[in-house]
Amino acid sequence: MKFREIFRFELAYQARRIRTWLYFAILFAAAWQLAGGGATHVISPFEIAQDTILTIFLWIVMAPAVAGSAAARDAQTRMQPLISAAPISKGEYLGGRFLAAFLINALILLAVPLGIWSAVFRPAAYLRFYGLLALPTAFTFTAVQFSVAALKRRPIVSYLGTVLLFVAAGAIGAVVTNVLQMPNLGQLLDPTCRITILVLTPDPMTRPRCIPF
Repeated sequence: MKFREIFRFELAYQARRIRTWLYFAILFAAAWQLAGGGATHVISPFEIAQDTILTIFLWIVMAPAVAGSAAARDAQTRMQPLISAAPISKGEYLGGRFLAAFLINALILLAVPLGIWSAVFRPAAYLRFYGLLALPTAFTFTAVQFSVAALKRRPIVSYLGTVLLFVAAGAIGAVVTNVLQMPNLGQLLDPTCRITILVLTPDPMTRPRCIPF
């Protein structure tokens, strides 16, 4: 019951924040523009996956505000002593906060398939890539951002976790794939699934756009 109450409180708190819906709107607009901005054309599954990853890069900059706030807001507002004195286990407290942060980030990322969907109507493909690319990325980054902020008790530190995960893991995955020629391991180490998309594309010359690192 305590876990559920903490989860519901945090979910409602984040859902009431203007920034949550601002992030949603920004991602929706970016995805819509990448998909052609309403122009009538056929968009391939590769383009859908690529547009999803590009908007994920934009979301990564926004995500620490959600995870960091959930993990360290009480410490910043000096409410931590009251929480520690309450009959709530650390697992219930952190678990409820983390799950709420993850669901909020998943909700924000839902703007990506909706934005592409509004540009070119092919719902199955958009939702598939949301499940395969956006949701796993949301879980990974939210977990790292939440953990770092909870350990340091400062929301701003979650941005450091983002940089370390995005840059370090991305660089290691690229080296493993391109230098060591181990694409399968490189895909596992890549937190944004960028390498997976590039590896699965049979002919690089046919790619309509390049995915920047």
